[in-house]
Amino acid sequence: MRVCHIGFSQFPGIGTIAMYEYSRNLAKLGVDVRVIAAGEKREEKEIDGVHVSLLESHSMKKRSVHPLLFTYRLLSYVRTFQDAEFDIIHVYHFPGSSSLPLFLRNKGRKWVFFTTSGPIRGGITSQVGWKLQSVESRFFDHIILRDESHIHQFKYRNNDEISIVPIGADLSLFSPGESSIREMYGIDPSEFLFLYVGNLHPARRLETVIEALKMVNKQKSARMMMVGNGGTQRLNHYAEAAGVDGVIFTGGVPYDDVPSYMRCCNVFVSYVPQTPEFDIQPPLKTVEALASGLPVIATDTLGNRRFITHMENGFLSGDDAVSLKNAMIELMENEALTEKLAKNAEQSVTDYDWRAIVKKRLLPVYEQLISG
Repeated sequence: MRVCHIGFSQFPGIGTIAMYEYSRNLAKLGVDVRVIAAGEKREEKEIDGVHVSLLESHSMKKRSVHPLLFTYRLLSYVRTFQDAEFDIIHVYHFPGSSSLPLFLRNKGRKWVFFTTSGPIRGGITSQVGWKLQSVESRFFDHIILRDESHIHQFKYRNNDEISIVPIGADLSLFSPGESSIREMYGIDPSEFLFLYVGNLHPARRLETVIEALKMVNKQKSARMMMVGNGGTQRLNHYAEAAGVDGVIFTGGVPYDDVPSYMRCCNVFVSYVPQTPEFDIQPPLKTVEALASGLPVIATDTLGNRRFITHMENGFLSGDDAVSLKNAMIELMENEALTEKLAKNAEQSVTDYDWRAIVKKRLLPVYEQLISG
């Protein structure tokens, strides 16, 4: 089987974990895999058994002209392949991606449309975003979604034309263990440290987390580490203006380094706003934190409830600062509860290893498409 994965994103990277894990685990299973993604310069390389072609893009912003420029380069590049070069061409949606199966139909036997989570900005922007995805998906043979809650956005399709392939974690990478991150940042081993990992985009309302920490510090001494890009400077200014000096902003870190950051904290905070756009988002970092054996505070969204059972393997909280503060204080003061959550965390996600997901869920979809 020859498979090509195409995405307007860096490879690998925190924002493209699905493409990275799907492709490299397919390669481990003996599938011939090529990835075409965006990079700072035109480049060909081998990564974890996958041939990677990077096409130049000066920005990864989807609400810009850059996806169109990337699509133009893609059309020219994929045209160089022979007809029926690939059994499956798996496209991670970006604006304009429907032009690929429209103009290059003969390059792949079957074309797969994949969406990771959907628009998160809210209001008319999200409505337009979902509509765009629905329209563009019509040019593909099959749709793969991460969660059943997304199906209604593609209701024009028959059930057998949509497959659910859930998110997961690399259980060989995300697991309990030692970390030198505290020493790197000068954090005393005795300090209580909360951790957030993810995008810092304004839509995620992470100012709430900073406000919660401010309230916590009026009762208990604690610090918060925030790992990710998309708003470091904005949130740092917010913390300074609010008089909160216990927040450490690391910026983005390589994917392989994320487990070390997780292992350095006492409690992981999976903060997701309780809005219609975010409620159904599959919480990748929640799964990775659980796999790392961490006590997790997660906002009470549909996505988080798929993995968190309140007071068993995690603590579900409201998305306001007071609720979050109360949850943080509870886990700081209730050592027995914190130990219970940590003990149950890793075991609760043993079925969500990426390799197992690829072998049992993704590869069968490909095989059925080809045989059908």
